[in-house]
Amino acid sequence: MKVTDGVYEGPGSHGVLRVASGLRGVHAVLRSLPGETYFQAFFTARERDGRSPPVTVSPMLDRREGSRSPGDLGRDLSGAVLRRPETEAVVLARSDAALLAGEEVPAARIPENPETGRTVKLVAVEEVTPGMGEVAAADLAVEDLVRAHARPLEKSPEPTVNLFGPPVLSPGAAAEYEEAGRLMGLLGVGINARVPLGSGVRELSRLTRAWANVVLYREVGESATLYLQDEFGIPRVTTPMIGAAGTGAVLRAVGDLCRLDAGRVQRAVWGELGRTSRLPWLARLLPPESLRRRRVAIFGDLTYTLGLGYALAREVGIEVTWAGTYLEHLERDFLFHANSFTDDAFFTDDPAAVALRVESTGPEILIGTCLESEVAEALDVPFLPLCPPAGARPFVEKPLMGYAGSSYLADELDGVLRRSQERPGASSGGLPWSEEALEELEEVPAFLRGRARRLAEEHARETGSREITREVFVRSRL
Repeated sequence: MKVTDGVYEGPGSHGVLRVASGLRGVHAVLRSLPGETYFQAFFTARERDGRSPPVTVSPMLDRREGSRSPGDLGRDLSGAVLRRPETEAVVLARSDAALLAGEEVPAARIPENPETGRTVKLVAVEEVTPGMGEVAAADLAVEDLVRAHARPLEKSPEPTVNLFGPPVLSPGAAAEYEEAGRLMGLLGVGINARVPLGSGVRELSRLTRAWANVVLYREVGESATLYLQDEFGIPRVTTPMIGAAGTGAVLRAVGDLCRLDAGRVQRAVWGELGRTSRLPWLARLLPPESLRRRRVAIFGDLTYTLGLGYALAREVGIEVTWAGTYLEHLERDFLFHANSFTDDAFFTDDPAAVALRVESTGPEILIGTCLESEVAEALDVPFLPLCPPAGARPFVEKPLMGYAGSSYLADELDGVLRRSQERPGASSGGLPWSEEALEELEEVPAFLRGRARRLAEEHARETGSREITREVFVRSRL
């Protein structure tokens, strides 16, 4: 039985549009079929700020000779500048249909900005290919924008860093940047640029003034920061800033790269551990039985899944029974890091496969994306939707990164642990199953197996059985 469906990421063109829409002075032209124009409505509904996205649609149409209707790509690219005088760069996003059509990027020169008189650059993101996912395309778009505008400059007199974080439409994106900026301020390190959310062309041209790049979200900052490192020698920090330990590691690395006094950095870390972070306290205050044999499963992207895995396994002491990602192009990196905190790390982009894994393993807690909510509800598994993509978007965003984010994680984890203890038939697992009992379990509909497993283990403990036999399993269902 298929209990969930959908996709974890959209087409590559949406990744390019998300990057362009979060930058000031950047206008995107979407080359697509007439029916592929839903990004604007999606953006407006999700952002809730009343502004329309800086996106012009250039439909692929059979036009009459001499017609002045939209659809001429060269004219649409030029028109984006003429209609939007604030435009300093034009980004071309092409749908899969447009890419498959093999249409060449026009050689026509983009006109100068009528207000500033500056030449407007065209960024075509030509490495995007048909079938490429949204996240990989967003990473390429950030790299191409950085390549087009970054130029060699002297380092800033005082230590500064660039923050490479989530793009627009990511859950809590603005809050993640704010928390990271706050922590840099505690060290006395300034923010040179926030990329891609909130920067403009001028900030992109000044990226090389920074002493280091802090990669909050590798999914969209990986290629650009590698380019800045190779071309301009700017070092980068890539540890996920999730959990108290991960955040402290990032601050110490920034302190080293910015040649800060180690004592000052350590005092800042200790101060935040005492005032802000609650995750270490949660691990110490919870009764031992609250964590014993608790098994958590995590599924999502790269940064949040790895960061949460590190924090839960190393700081809280919960067993991560498995961790997975839907990002195929980052599979090797993910498996390398995830295998340090779980014995079962994997890739799949099929929500049904994730649902089957949840059903077959019966974790006590599931952390995932919005697409795992249905299977968690069907199996009565406590669920935390902490990994993008997220279905809901709160009016008040909270960071999951940094010390403030570790407190938010502590609250969410404490709540889900309490709810799981109060659940009727809650199980701590760990009892062995006989082959005959497992065969009986296979006869139960897939979406009910998790509950049947918990009821059998609860019945075995009540009757003093040390193994789930066929007889124990049958009696638990009476």
